[in-house]
Amino acid sequence: MIFVSSDKHIFSFGPDLEPVAYAKPGDIICFETLDCFAGQLTSEIQSIANIDLTRANPATGPVFIEGAEPGDTLKIEILDIRVSKTGVVVALPGFGLLGDKLRDERIRICRIEDGFVYCTVKDSSRPVKIRLPYKPMVGVIGVAYSKKVPSTIPGVHGGNMDTKLITRGTAVYLPVFKEGGLLAVGDVHAVMADGEMCATGCEVSGEVVVRVDVIKGCSVQWPIIEAEDAIYIIVSKESLEEAFYEASNAAARAISCSLSLEFEDAYMIAGLIVDLQVSQVVNVVKTVRARIPKEFASITQILEALNNR
Repeated sequence: MIFVSSDKHIFSFGPDLEPVAYAKPGDIICFETLDCFAGQLTSEIQSIANIDLTRANPATGPVFIEGAEPGDTLKIEILDIRVSKTGVVVALPGFGLLGDKLRDERIRICRIEDGFVYCTVKDSSRPVKIRLPYKPMVGVIGVAYSKKVPSTIPGVHGGNMDTKLITRGTAVYLPVFKEGGLLAVGDVHAVMADGEMCATGCEVSGEVVVRVDVIKGCSVQWPIIEAEDAIYIIVSKESLEEAFYEASNAAARAISCSLSLEFEDAYMIAGLIVDLQVSQVVNVVKTVRARIPKEFASITQILEALNNR
């Protein structure tokens, strides 16, 4: 196994990245990751004003994958996610969907143990203890892009997609723009809901174990997630309307290819079987997904339908 320590990290996915490690197709890599605040928040009495937000969302890496060239696709299987014993949740005026309604900032330290996330919030009279299911996921996973994109922003290269389906047992497919792909991973959450409405999940440090492969001659148009029963096309755009439009178009094209249908018929079938879902709505670039059940399209058919080459 190749181990990449958390001190080797980046804050943007651009064309000038230098690899910190090398891997071959089939290799297993363990990315040790910092939380999205780079470990700067450790107490509920700290002030967010005193931390350096330019260090937000460090992504461990990048790793050069041998044989990956522009026009190919990287397949990244998520084998395991291990997280720290504590995590942090933040509410900050001006951040998130309801940031305009917040009078002051709040920091809550959560405890993670025995398959649960424990969070204690305090009102004016008493503490309220909340137990949540532990559902670890990867917020940032991406490759070098043709232009510099901060690790806080999602796009065709992956990046900060904040999609809770990127978890143990799923596979992520990303287009390759630079030789070696240059894969980096970070921003792990112990639990996060679709939308991430307050702008954070339960932010944790951890380790993400993946297996990498290269699909030659296929440059997928958008990131794709393969789960046990469905395939998800992940689209990030500046508005939800734009993102849903593009996700719908990609899904209809995929069904047209897989079922050998004209676009009009594929569009109608998509309206019956494709679920449009939200991943995150708090970034300046929003992320949505189109869910296609595997009984109607295989991963091979969807990769072919969305091949940019």
